[in-house]
Amino acid sequence: EKIAENAREAAGLVEELMAYAEPPEPKVGLADIRQIVDEAIHLAGQKTGAEHINTQVHVTKEVAEVLVDSAQIASALANIIANAVESYTDAMGPVKITAEPSLPPDDASGSGAGVRLQVNDLGCGMDEATRKKAASPFFSAKPAGRKRGMGLAFASRLIQLNGGALEIESEPDHGTTVTVTLPTE
Repeated sequence: EKIAENAREAAGLVEELMAYAEPPEPKVGLADIRQIVDEAIHLAGQKTGAEHINTQVHVTKEVAEVLVDSAQIASALANIIANAVESYTDAMGPVKITAEPSLPPDDASGSGAGVRLQVNDLGCGMDEATRKKAASPFFSAKPAGRKRGMGLAFASRLIQLNGGALEIESEPDHGTTVTVTLPTE
């Protein structure tokens, strides 16, 4: 049983490495941001083993669709949400997810340049050194043997492939905010 378990773990690591090294080309199309967020929450629940994730989702009415590969972005967001869930040491606290235009709407067209999506938790937070390494492959602040450290690295890679950007703000004992900017055109 132990050999089979370790073999599955090794196979999972190789799969993650291959996906990180050469992810499939995005199949870009207009996608509803609310559906992407809902799918990401569902996937994060599976990743963390949580039956219910305490999320507070707010999508402004000005935000409807983004021009991305919805499956890749849902997977990326799921990794970010899973990290937020795991940042709580005791009971699972809230994970706040907001989406709004990244720039004020242009008066002529009525649309912004993109969507700014934020995932915020009030968990353990990170110091500056940890924050700088957080999206690096194989980096994990968890004890050895707990996680492979590919979640945020993979998320960052997928978001960049889709023309977006990822930024992390964090403070120890005050939580973390991950900001993802996605294109709308």
